[in-house]
Amino acid sequence: MKIRNKTAIGLILFLCSAVLWGCGYEKEEQSEDPPFTIGVVTKSRSSEYWLTVCSGMEKAAQELGVQLTILYPDTEENAVLQQRMLQDLIKKNVNAIAVSPIDSNHNSYIEEAEKKGIPVYAYDTRILDYDVPYIGIDNRKAGYELAEVLAEKIGGKGKVGIVTGKLDQDSHHQRLEGFRDYIRKHSQIQIAFVETGYSNKKISDKRVKEILEANEDLTGIMATSAVTGLGLMESLEGTGIQIASIDVQEDAIKEVLDGNMAVLAAQDGYEIGYETVKYIMADAEDGLQGEDEILDVAILTGENIEDYKNLKK
Repeated sequence: MKIRNKTAIGLILFLCSAVLWGCGYEKEEQSEDPPFTIGVVTKSRSSEYWLTVCSGMEKAAQELGVQLTILYPDTEENAVLQQRMLQDLIKKNVNAIAVSPIDSNHNSYIEEAEKKGIPVYAYDTRILDYDVPYIGIDNRKAGYELAEVLAEKIGGKGKVGIVTGKLDQDSHHQRLEGFRDYIRKHSQIQIAFVETGYSNKKISDKRVKEILEANEDLTGIMATSAVTGLGLMESLEGTGIQIASIDVQEDAIKEVLDGNMAVLAAQDGYEIGYETVKYIMADAEDGLQGEDEILDVAILTGENIEDYKNLKK
């Protein structure tokens, strides 16, 4: 599929589809020969991570003369609403769809897209029930490497807990499995509990108190998103419990820099967004894509955080 008219001209129109679909916006440009349009659906837009994903996509789209239609539910828990958004994009006959699925295992809209010749790409989180390209990090490896550093920080023994997002999102499931794999094989650490259902969502102070009462000798916790990790850090202040988490957020980076968060896996949302648009357009031009594009993850501690910040300037 060839790109037609890479010159971006005309009018930018922001839409909010809150009434029918939840919150979202659409960038449209009017021209006699409309540009290639990518329909994008995120999991939400309620955290710094998702804002940076969209920023990366917008930057790549600007460089390549691509039009984006971006939709997003208000939370990462509304899989039904997300799929309605995807069906809406298919009806609009966009040229391609990029989605970070809230549910990795139930994505029948892909069949409808295929009938119309609309390719679908997964970013940030894999789609498991259909074979579509994935652009993002190796989440299992990230969880494994977080466990390795956290184990070292707590002396290779004691008890740790895991607080994950919803496990029907493959990214959270893989982070959990990677973390658990390292702990079981390479340490004497006991996994005291696994708390699920926190996809970019803070765990309540009440629930943290209950966890601490049930695990008085807890030495560390891994959270599969930075929002959850930061919330835990606030609730656990003064306990000495070490926190490991994932995602690049300025507030999370600051906590690593200040010594309040033990380790952070730097999943760069901007890079994921940028590379997703580049991948789709390369596929549209040459049809040579098909393999997953796995992006690097930096494991950040107090020892290397300054180097990482300088590199990203």
